[in-house]
Amino acid sequence: MNPVENTIKIKGLIRQGWEEVASEYVKDRIGIFERSAIRLLEILSPLSNCALIDIGCGTGVLALQAKNWIGPKGKVIGSDIAASMVKLGLANTQGKNGIAFCQMDAEWMGFVDASFDIVVCAYSLFQFPDMKQALNEMIRIMKPGGKLGLSNWGPGYFSPIALLQRELFREYGIRPLLTNPIVIKPAELKRMLNEAGFASIEMIEETEPIWFTSPEQVWEFNMDMGPFPVMLREQLTKVKQRELIDRFKTMMEDLITEQGIKSTFHLLYAVAEKGG
Repeated sequence: MNPVENTIKIKGLIRQGWEEVASEYVKDRIGIFERSAIRLLEILSPLSNCALIDIGCGTGVLALQAKNWIGPKGKVIGSDIAASMVKLGLANTQGKNGIAFCQMDAEWMGFVDASFDIVVCAYSLFQFPDMKQALNEMIRIMKPGGKLGLSNWGPGYFSPIALLQRELFREYGIRPLLTNPIVIKPAELKRMLNEAGFASIEMIEETEPIWFTSPEQVWEFNMDMGPFPVMLREQLTKVKQRELIDRFKTMMEDLITEQGIKSTFHLLYAVAEKGG
């Protein structure tokens, strides 16, 4: 399989994963995506009446919050590669004028140059096989003087669970679908934004402690992330999947305290501008 065919296959698997988990992802079991959406908008402070696009919008959590900022005359568009996400976004924002959704590949956006005052992308950049191309599209569709807002997992993002999980997956020979790192270091993200032509780049690192109620809830949170179920299904037999899940839950039981299972989410926000 040549590199182009491989990229097409990977992108198809990622899309398939998000199509399958949309009805579970919309539950936002621990509320972190809504809280983070609110925080990103606080950092950006969108002006009223502006045009904003949320790339990789999922079920429309950020788009709905953004409409509260930009007012009745502003325009919000959510785009996602998964049709199921777009459908749920439409359902979640029903009755809200000025919000629209479309199914679109972030690496090839179907908008003319300089269409938006603000471009946001929450926890999606690393899921685009060609992150450089996606950033090029973001700056292309942004008006001169427009603002970019990104959120991503920062170093140590899901501590200590991510490390335990990574070691377990390595033991079972599970390979990630994407070569992009889930975690992007601030310096690396700043370099990528500079290369795409963004200016006035600012990085904000924050942490949020999360308490899971049970090993089952931790695993459900994992399975709400589109690529995970596809990875397991593609690479493990059903017997091995069951074995891995049991092993994972046993590991989580060792972390249980009176308050539950603690995990610290490390969050990275980036804001930038398009010069001109």
